[in-house]
Amino acid sequence: MAAIRFLNTAPLLWGLDREPRLQMFSTVPSACADALAAGQADLGIIPVIEMARIPGLWALPGVAVAARRQVRSILLIMRTPPERIRSLALDRSSRTSAALAQILLRRRFGADFKAVSASPDWRGMLASADAGLLIGDPALQLRLSGEAEAEGFGVLDLATVWHEWTRLPFIFALWAVRAESMPEPESEEARWLAERFIRAREEGFEHLTAICREWALRLNLPEHEIRHYLEHNLEHRLDAGHLEGLRHFLDLAATEGLIEQSRLPVFIRAPKP
Repeated sequence: MAAIRFLNTAPLLWGLDREPRLQMFSTVPSACADALAAGQADLGIIPVIEMARIPGLWALPGVAVAARRQVRSILLIMRTPPERIRSLALDRSSRTSAALAQILLRRRFGADFKAVSASPDWRGMLASADAGLLIGDPALQLRLSGEAEAEGFGVLDLATVWHEWTRLPFIFALWAVRAESMPEPESEEARWLAERFIRAREEGFEHLTAICREWALRLNLPEHEIRHYLEHNLEHRLDAGHLEGLRHFLDLAATEGLIEQSRLPVFIRAPKP
């Protein structure tokens, strides 16, 4: 099982490292997707755009990493106004946010640019590009420090821009299962997975104080900022509004040539309450 090693998934992983039916390793979002595509993992939380790129995946129901407005951990740092960006450095840890940044720059701001993959170092990005995409914990730390703004750079929260433009929420990641490891989406094993990962999320939020304490030490951030991020910036439940936002995002991604076709993930049936 491939898990993302960012704070944003911490409440979703509670107890799964001790689950005897699962073996978990942690990495960055793009590598989670690559592990599933290569058959190196049967299950993983992956950038949602990869659900449209990797054949033979099912999604677990009810659980996501999403945002309705401001997220604070998906940032575009700029040396110039967005409409004047001609070169864009994309955090190679990202796939969904990389697509989102390109869609917003072209469709929302009318920018004409070339994009390149880069290490998640915002200063290095801006040494050779007009703008850089930074995601995850480094982005959250930068946002809270105010360092980029203090040095005169522009900063856009891409979840905020998306919501202001579309009035829709945004899904960044979903749990995905390789279909060949589970031939029937309504099998007993599939139902067990769906129930187990929903339960992990619920238990994670029951233990949110412990999670905030641990991650505050890891990231050297105040506990109250960790809690605010997990409780107010992010959403970890999946509803119809999120799927509407996902459908619109995938339509735009297909139009931009970032995926071959727009198709919503096939979900394993949710367990009955």
